[in-house]
Amino acid sequence: MIYLKKLFLYSAFYILCVIPYIISSTNFSSNNEYINKGNIKRSIEEINNFKYDNKITNNLSTNNRKKREIIKSQYKWTSPIYYQVDVSLNYRFIKKAIRILETSTCFRFVYISLSKNHFSGIKFVSSSKCYAYLGKKFEKGLQVIGIGNECLSLGGITHMILRTLGIIYQHCRIDRDVFIKVFPENIAAEYMEDFQILPKSKIKHLSLPYEYGSVMHFGMQTGSKNRGYTLMPKDHLYENTVGQLDYPTFNDIKALNLHYCSKICKYTLICKNHGYQDPNDCGKCICIDGFAGAICGYMAKRVIICGQKKMIARDKPTYHKITGNKYCVYHLKSINRKKIQLVILKINMEPKYFLKCQMNRSFEVKYWKDKSLTGARFCHQKFSKIIISHNNYIILHYRSSDPRNYVYFYYKEIP
Repeated sequence: MIYLKKLFLYSAFYILCVIPYIISSTNFSSNNEYINKGNIKRSIEEINNFKYDNKITNNLSTNNRKKREIIKSQYKWTSPIYYQVDVSLNYRFIKKAIRILETSTCFRFVYISLSKNHFSGIKFVSSSKCYAYLGKKFEKGLQVIGIGNECLSLGGITHMILRTLGIIYQHCRIDRDVFIKVFPENIAAEYMEDFQILPKSKIKHLSLPYEYGSVMHFGMQTGSKNRGYTLMPKDHLYENTVGQLDYPTFNDIKALNLHYCSKICKYTLICKNHGYQDPNDCGKCICIDGFAGAICGYMAKRVIICGQKKMIARDKPTYHKITGNKYCVYHLKSINRKKIQLVILKINMEPKYFLKCQMNRSFEVKYWKDKSLTGARFCHQKFSKIIISHNNYIILHYRSSDPRNYVYFYYKEIP
């Protein structure tokens, strides 16, 4: 909290949140800072500047046609991947992370109790640091992943496994400067390598856009030598989202499937609404939240406690409040195919002591054109948040595990 004054001077309305991130061969730091929030008010500065921010984010959306990248390696992982776990580690988190990958990719993992040099796999060891080599290091043997207290969580362990499988950090992509600003003067020397853009010769391109919400994206103060920002999203609405370690995103998993599992199915299934063919069941697609069906062709069924799943934006504001303990998805569209302005007036997500918005207690707004991308997440704010969609369609995710939680907002279409 000693830096709150400095943050306030930097911006009157942004509530900055950082959970330092896992990096290869360096310490992983977690955020344990606590904050108190007062009444939520409209920010004059935000009202004056939201048009400028919207212009920036529209440009980002236009430029987000580059491709997600995976490391090129002399060796490529094949299934099954054998793994071993130190007896001192919490096996539950590791097993759960592995289960996520097994159910959503073509990978299978086999536990072994003893190291065997002729096996190719992973060894999870207890460490004071969290570290993992990027990609497959050698053909045979167990490759070490170091697990410290700070990454002994579902998201942290998944992050480490993805790095071992070759998924690079988002902020090391060739196109990263389009989406974030990096501050080298604030980066500690031992962290500098983890902010370097990887050369084209070392990466393989995948047809996936840059994603602020990826579990492979650093937070704004990760690797800082002075608690200053090491990176800043150019779409400022994502400041509470970058650096999340809750869960791998839809595109985090899709990157693995495109690289390792694209030849599993003998025929190609054309999927709709950003879905892609399921390597574990070639007769259906994996859909983004909010869509269902064999090819993701229709909206998922309405949940009764959520009310109507469809919202229509008109030229006059429509006010809406979502409350309580539930998970709901809403599809908001403009009746005249115009862009939509959505203003979050008040929001409460308990507990409040996390600076970064947690996935399971947040209001997520997908306002970019590509709805496979993680939306900007909101959970606590001092001022109203003004969001302008990049097209005529927004997907809203309300996730709450506490009956005290709520969000109050209005929306309307704009020219």
